[in-house]
Amino acid sequence: MGYPQHPETIILKNEYYPKGLREIDIWNYYIKNKRLLLDETRGHDIMFYIMVEENKPIIKRRTADKTYIRLDQKNYEELMTGRTVSAHKSMNLYEKFGIIDIDIDPSDGFAWAKKVTLETYEYAMDKMPIVKKVSIRYTGKTSFHVVCEFGRNMKIEAIQFLLEKFLRASPLVKAYTVGGRRKAGVPNLDLNRNVFRANHIALHSLSELGLRCMEVPYRDVIKFDKHRAMI
Repeated sequence: MGYPQHPETIILKNEYYPKGLREIDIWNYYIKNKRLLLDETRGHDIMFYIMVEENKPIIKRRTADKTYIRLDQKNYEELMTGRTVSAHKSMNLYEKFGIIDIDIDPSDGFAWAKKVTLETYEYAMDKMPIVKKVSIRYTGKTSFHVVCEFGRNMKIEAIQFLLEKFLRASPLVKAYTVGGRRKAGVPNLDLNRNVFRANHIALHSLSELGLRCMEVPYRDVIKFDKHRAMI
């Protein structure tokens, strides 16, 4: 499709963008960040959130010929239209990383999400010998992902099993559930992203709120404000 046919049409409006985000705003963001998003999604199937009306997304996982979507240099500017708000990537059978999704009930607040994120990061860094590197990503919505890198390919089922094993042996289980369901007052360390073809928001993508998925250094988590993720 290329350049938006209706560049001034507002497709998203919320507390962060009370005047709205237009097709041209989304298009410009993704053109500016083309290299970053291609690098992040290389070798992975992609799922899109596409706004068909203002604040009304549909999900698209496959092309017209029923194959899974993959981004490349040739199709990027066709697929990343002014209405393609968010790009999520799928887990492969083998990966070098796993995700601990800090799943917080919205009523518990963003400050609690930060606390749980930092405690999980610290445990993964200090007490998980299989983990070589840990990073924190704001998901563009209400919480964070703690991304654990292993330095080698591992079967996705093994990643989930090992993360769960270490977390269940940690002091974190005294206050949080592991691999369960969140509820008000009890955050959940969700491991369901570590399943073949499970999707998670891609680094550098926008969320359905129009906020960037971005890495947040450990030292900046406490003072992080969601408005920093606006485009």
